[in-house]
Amino acid sequence: FRHLGKRALPYVDPARVGVHGWSFGGFMTLSLMLRHPHDYACGVAGAPVTDWAQYETGYTERYMDTPQENPEGYAEASAVLHAGQLAGRLLLVQGTDDHTVMWSHSMRFLQACIDAGVLVDFMAYPMQLHGLRGTARTHLYHLMTRYFDEHLRR
Repeated sequence: FRHLGKRALPYVDPARVGVHGWSFGGFMTLSLMLRHPHDYACGVAGAPVTDWAQYETGYTERYMDTPQENPEGYAEASAVLHAGQLAGRLLLVQGTDDHTVMWSHSMRFLQACIDAGVLVDFMAYPMQLHGLRGTARTHLYHLMTRYFDEHLRR
């Protein structure tokens, strides 16, 4: 973002930067928007890991050790604990039958936003798994396009 913010690219308006990602990319979208809340006007986070202590241990502990061994790392990486930092517009998206990043990730993040008085937009895709399929995937792309158009165009 620093490169964009310096107007190195004349066609980029740093006040209208959006970000999107799915799964780990959804976690990265949340991380960017929570740690640099005024750098991103909006984002779409799909099926994001919001708390690594809730995610599959074989993957997480390979990189972060256990929550007991690395409590600071887990706290720093938790979108749930930093939800109150959100400033831009966020659309959170999740399939209701996702067995990779469980539904509880989005629910805990939404509750943290409610508790912090932070407004977010949310779209659930009924009975969809981690990777949306069929008409749900097409719908998601239309929804994301509309979301970015509404919040980034001037």
